[in-house]
Amino acid sequence: MNLVSNQTFWILLSVTTGGVAGVWAIHDVIFFARLRGANHRDPLVADKRFGYAMGIVIGTIGVVGTLLFMHSKGML
Repeated sequence: MNLVSNQTFWILLSVTTGGVAGVWAIHDVIFFARLRGANHRDPLVADKRFGYAMGIVIGTIGVVGTLLFMHSKGML
């Protein structure tokens, strides 16, 4: 017995995954932008910059993957 249809499950899955990935990417873009004036030679700043850049990449992969999933299921 299914509680929801496959289409509804795919939409909920896509909204959840894409939403979290999108928020993650936007969060890291904002924090990355705040480091513009920081001393780039400081190792702590370099670590933060690298971490935020990786967060942006991971968030982008999550959003693109969600869009590709939605396209493959005919939701786009």
